[in-house]
Amino acid sequence: MIDNRLKSIYDRSPRLLQHVAVSAKGWRLKRKRRGGAFNNLLQDAIRRENYSTEELRQYRTDRLQQFLRTASESPYWRKRFEEYGVEPDSNKPFEQLEKLPILTKQEVKDAGGQIQPETIPDDDLIPCHTSGTTGSGLRFAQTKRAMREQWAVWWRYRKWHGLDLETWHGYFGGIPIVPINQSSPPFWRVNYPYHQVMFSSFHLKPRNAQHYVQGIRDHELPWLHGYPSSLALLGSQILDEGLDAPPTLRIATIGAETLFDHQREIISEAFGIPVRQHYGLAEAVANISECPEGNLHVDEDFAHVEFIPLENGEGHRIVGTNWTNPAFPLLRYDTGDIATLANESCSCGRPGRVIDSLLGRQDDYVVLPNGARVGRLDHIFKDFESVHEAQIYQPDREHVVFRIVAGDEYGDKIESALRENARSRLGEEIGIEFTYVDEINRTDNGKMKFVVSDIKTMRIEESDR
Repeated sequence: MIDNRLKSIYDRSPRLLQHVAVSAKGWRLKRKRRGGAFNNLLQDAIRRENYSTEELRQYRTDRLQQFLRTASESPYWRKRFEEYGVEPDSNKPFEQLEKLPILTKQEVKDAGGQIQPETIPDDDLIPCHTSGTTGSGLRFAQTKRAMREQWAVWWRYRKWHGLDLETWHGYFGGIPIVPINQSSPPFWRVNYPYHQVMFSSFHLKPRNAQHYVQGIRDHELPWLHGYPSSLALLGSQILDEGLDAPPTLRIATIGAETLFDHQREIISEAFGIPVRQHYGLAEAVANISECPEGNLHVDEDFAHVEFIPLENGEGHRIVGTNWTNPAFPLLRYDTGDIATLANESCSCGRPGRVIDSLLGRQDDYVVLPNGARVGRLDHIFKDFESVHEAQIYQPDREHVVFRIVAGDEYGDKIESALRENARSRLGEEIGIEFTYVDEINRTDNGKMKFVVSDIKTMRIEESDR
């Protein structure tokens, strides 16, 4: 959370000093994330792409075996291992891991500091947290090496797409980088050490779209990165205003939110570039990267990822074990995210299981009056460029409200088509209402939640445990 006093000082400072403050913060982040062993870790990660099946199997076995030993030094896992008969010194660590039940975020929060092994020195720890969109944030410790190893794997993915550490990019995230009451451009600040132009997601209005495009053009940016909700909103405004995309752009990469199909199409059309996504978590229990062929690969060398079938057969829960962070061992941790699996390998030749799609979180679902849960509702808005943004609000099981930010071409025919699409997915028993808003509220960290629900949905249970 940003200190309110410091934020007030920043907002009142001259623009030049704001650039200096942003760059100072960028320098500290660069030193923290890319210092120490980072370059070696990056080269190691790249080298592992060429591992044979047997080399990868042995690498995974060694990492998990060591991780179970470290976890056994934690009060929480020591008790858990005794309860379920886990032998941390076994030379078959995956068999031992399977003895454990799936771990929920609430169980981790309840355990508190008991999960941290007693042998990890305090001076090697970095505080970390997940954002949490509904009060479900999680605070924990991460070793310096674990953080840099995670960033090394993320940069390996970026290198697949011709990007490197010196590539300038435009960042669209949730940081309030421009004072909220500023009404004239520039709506960005420059982070020089990070080679990053940080654009404000809070000033994305139709009247400002031309200034954002000009900012991208003036800085000759080849790469955009950030929340899909922010990039898609700007893309919608560009299409609505008939603006030309800057010619220097080559790619957009997505993080922190689920990328929906309609968002990918808007971003790609508005900027004339491919859109690639990456799935990662602060907890480091899973990592999935999209290759240049457009397929999602599990980074098998980073964590042990399990896909647990949902009872309705429509997708799999993502459950992971984070063997890179000995300070906070999570074994068979339920991420709350859902994916569908592909039946074929990828022609790019990169290792790792291939994912067909990332469907979002368990709470990105609407619950019908009969208790059935329906997800992937972004397809309702597919092909409707005049819908700049949309959010589904469910106050109870009998009703849903579609909050729409409408573009200039929106009208009664579009609403009728959207209603028909919604009925085809949600059925006739639930009430459907449309409301129109100027903008959709974000969370404190600038993210947009696609489904907001006031009801408690049923937890997805394992089918055979």
